[in-house]
Amino acid sequence: MRKLLYAVLLACPTLAFAQGSQVNTQGIKALGMSGAGSALFVDETSIFYNPGAVVKTTSNGISIGATGVMYRSAFKEVKSNVQYDTKFQVSPPFSVFATFGPNNSWWKAGIGVYTPFGGAVNWGDQWPGRFELNHLSMRAIYIQPTLSFKITDNFSIGGGFVYNLGTVDLSRSIPVFDQHGAPGKAELTGVGTGTGYNIGVHYHLENEIAISLSYRSKVVTKLKDGDAEFTVPSAVAASFPNTKFSAELPLPGSFNVGISFPVSSKVDIAGDATFIGYSIYRKLVFDYEDNTPVLTDTEQDKKYQNALSAKAGINYKASDKFSLRAGAGYVYTPVQSSYVYAETPDNNRIMASAGFTVNLSHKMDLSGAYTFQRITERTTQNVVTGLAGTYKTNIHAPGLSLTYKW
Repeated sequence: MRKLLYAVLLACPTLAFAQGSQVNTQGIKALGMSGAGSALFVDETSIFYNPGAVVKTTSNGISIGATGVMYRSAFKEVKSNVQYDTKFQVSPPFSVFATFGPNNSWWKAGIGVYTPFGGAVNWGDQWPGRFELNHLSMRAIYIQPTLSFKITDNFSIGGGFVYNLGTVDLSRSIPVFDQHGAPGKAELTGVGTGTGYNIGVHYHLENEIAISLSYRSKVVTKLKDGDAEFTVPSAVAASFPNTKFSAELPLPGSFNVGISFPVSSKVDIAGDATFIGYSIYRKLVFDYEDNTPVLTDTEQDKKYQNALSAKAGINYKASDKFSLRAGAGYVYTPVQSSYVYAETPDNNRIMASAGFTVNLSHKMDLSGAYTFQRITERTTQNVVTGLAGTYKTNIHAPGLSLTYKW
């Protein structure tokens, strides 16, 4: 029984902190170029992409955006022809960015509220991995006040303090059965907080080539007094008391290099490369407030590896009021094959995107984008749960943002 519960409870929300949970939809313009554009787009979203560029904005403004991330995954167990699909649902990462301060000055301030990590997946309770996961919903909301300073006309720096508010909601079946053959259920929910920072430098060359360097620190979110609730037959209820738990949830830092350059008066090309420090996620530890002979504190090795991504895109200014974009990218997974979980059955991924901006007036513009990500098929056996099979995953992410300037 102790080994059984150990396997049940190890699937904490932090298992979702893989590449699959990193949400790169903070700027809809950049989303239209698969996430490239940290050097090209100097606007309110620079609070996230590069705080050093904020002071170069030509006006104050507020930008509100949201994306409908539709995550669809399928699983086929080894030696089986039956395919199990996740249920359709939309995860809505959002962002709000605002800049303020004197225009054409040596300084400018801003604040951003955005969701760089999050997601939702629902496998239901009938698939072979139901004792690993039924459903998971998690979100990390970053709040970032920012200051940016112009050192020269071309060179600027900036940084911001990050406060994270994280929420998680997870359930899975437990292989203890009532008189009708229905399995038990474990449900874990909680809220955690953490802090970090975001810094960057931005440089324009004389020929309008721009270079962006930025670093977002890791954020270790401390989850305390989470709720662990169990629905089990009365005969084993004493071994599964509803209780509290705590854990540390590591969100990785990243270093990004971006470049943009004009091809003509109407066409710009941009590229971004990002190093993501997932190696901080080495193990997962739970501390339960109430212990029993089977409900004990647990520790599990994760052995994540650092990851890399490369993205490139093109921005076409069709007219003074209308722009079009397209982009593509490739992302290397941090998840080793033997540690793939159903929360984010991750692998290397290919992405493609398209987007637009319409200037509704001299003070307001509307941007839209759509990105498709294909996570390459992966056949694996998890060394902890023993679940073996093939995962296929597609992600669709349409988004819109509205910006008002003054």
